Amino acid sequence: MTTVRAARLLLVFLLASCGQASPLQPGMKAVESIRGKTFLSDVKNVSIDRADLSAHLREQMQKSTPYSLDDWGTLLRHLQLVDVKSADAGKELVPKLLELYESQVLAFYDAQSHTYYSIKQLPKLPEQAAKLADPKMLEEMVMVHELTHALQDQHFKLGDKEKALMRDTDANLAYHSVLEGEAVLVMVAHILSKSGLELDEVVKDDAMLGMITSAAQAEQMIDPSTPKYFAEMLKFPYLDGLKFVVAAYRRGGWKELDRVHANPPRTTREILHPDDYFNRTFKPQPFDDKKPATAISTEHLGEFHWAFLLGADNAKGWVNDRVVVSRDGHVEASTTWESPERAAGFAAAYEAFLGKRGIKAVVKHEGNNATASYTAR
Repeated sequence: MTTVRAARLLLVFLLASCGQASPLQPGMKAVESIRGKTFLSDVKNVSIDRADLSAHLREQMQKSTPYSLDDWGTLLRHLQLVDVKSADAGKELVPKLLELYESQVLAFYDAQSHTYYSIKQLPKLPEQAAKLADPKMLEEMVMVHELTHALQDQHFKLGDKEKALMRDTDANLAYHSVLEGEAVLVMVAHILSKSGLELDEVVKDDAMLGMITSAAQAEQMIDPSTPKYFAEMLKFPYLDGLKFVVAAYRRGGWKELDRVHANPPRTTREILHPDDYFNRTFKPQPFDDKKPATAISTEHLGEFHWAFLLGADNAKGWVNDRVVVSRDGHVEASTTWESPERAAGFAAAYEAFLGKRGIKAVVKHEGNNATASYTAR
């Protein structure tokens, strides 16, 4: 009996020691306290060297892309989202995107393997930023942010939703904007708590929120040589996602975010215009992702992408689109707008944009619909 009792006590002690030794425990407790939800299980933690990060990120990209990374680069080129002359755009663009991610990543959570990856070394920071950066504070902030994704995964099945949305670019970007916006808000709440401030008070103050958003944007140190599309795609889920999540929080705190997770926005229009989502004044239309055998992809670009290409004014009133991109560079775009005026404005802006790229397009508009057909050079 004494031996059994001693063995049990030793087992309890070892289990307790393991729990205390977990480097994620402080972050998990912070996220639970802020979010009002508990982790359903421990989070697997893997530590990797920064030298190995590029290979991990490439693997993450491939898992989240429904075509090869070479095809992904070609797709961006045909859609005029990047200004690349090379026919082998993927080999030119993928390294640039990986370089951008490597400069930003301190840790990341993979919802497919349910794993938190911590990076042993900090990224190379600009000299001035390196002087101001507190490595421990950076690690703590990033841990809270990424563990929020782990909590989202355990309660809202992130991995399954990511797979379901893989072929819908607009819905995928909208959903990730919710995820990143929420993770930023949890991180902000954690930082505020250290100064004795309450999140509820801060979210009521538009000026304070503007300062937080500006600070978040300033923190994203992006090399000026980075393709503009990559920079905007990196910023959108965090900055516009944060604005959307704040709009939700103002309506009902974290419980409102739970309701958002149960019925997430399906378009970037809803992220950009939260009232469209919360007041149910916009009803997303189904997207048909079927593609011809000759196509790389059938894309759902959404308001974000049209605004990036043509400017925000020419993307207002977007309702739906379907863009078929063929391997030979031929593009067929069909779009729907709120009014004939919006459709006509889009058609004129798109034709002018393509013309400046040296592309002769057949652009038409009738009623609320506008179409474009061209072959990329």
